[in-house]
Amino acid sequence: MALLHLTFAPCPLDRLLKPGADEAHVWQVDLEAACDNWLSPLEQERAATMRHAEKQRHFIAARSALRLILSRYVEIAPEKLPLATAAQGKPFLDVPDAPQFNLTHARGKALIAVAPVAVGIDLEFARSVRNLDRLVENYFAPEEAKILTALPDDQRAQAFLAAWTRKEACLKATGEGIAGGLHRYRVTLRADEEAQLLSIDGNEAAAREWTLHAFAAFGDGQAAICAASPSLLVKGFAL
Repeated sequence: MALLHLTFAPCPLDRLLKPGADEAHVWQVDLEAACDNWLSPLEQERAATMRHAEKQRHFIAARSALRLILSRYVEIAPEKLPLATAAQGKPFLDVPDAPQFNLTHARGKALIAVAPVAVGIDLEFARSVRNLDRLVENYFAPEEAKILTALPDDQRAQAFLAAWTRKEACLKATGEGIAGGLHRYRVTLRADEEAQLLSIDGNEAAAREWTLHAFAAFGDGQAAICAASPSLLVKGFAL
């Protein structure tokens, strides 16, 4: 796949400048690394209900990293950061002029996107996909399904996951989530094409109001970021 080349540079966590008007920051986080627990009481309660130890540990690490990073943009202590949830379930920072953000994690790794506009991010690692043909039929546009089914068997799973991250990043940016309909967001799939959102509900003009980038993360991870801007510069940082 034609990917955005993104380098994740170490960044000192003092006060951070917010991303510019057409800019997004992507933070790469290792959820297995030692970290302080910055969760709110409600988040602590949620973590306590998780029976799977690894899932609980990763939840605490991901939310703590999110709070720590956001706190440096707005100069509020991480444990006091007023995180709220919109009607559709997307979290937001309830302070004036706050940046928007999104979090994704898989296999003990996390990516956090921060931008001045609506933003979504998704991460997947290579894996076998059960019932791939049925998933393509149910969740992909006919044009996309035609491209995927024409690929050799050894390329289809990778292309499917790349497409899935791109579509889900779009849905997370809008706040709809997967229930919003993956088929509504048509994206580029071919290896020689740059990642691009082609249409939303068949509307190409609406798609041009957004930017979609695909990039590699954690070596073998496939990731995508989507933001409500017709052009977007992405900078990478490592926590």
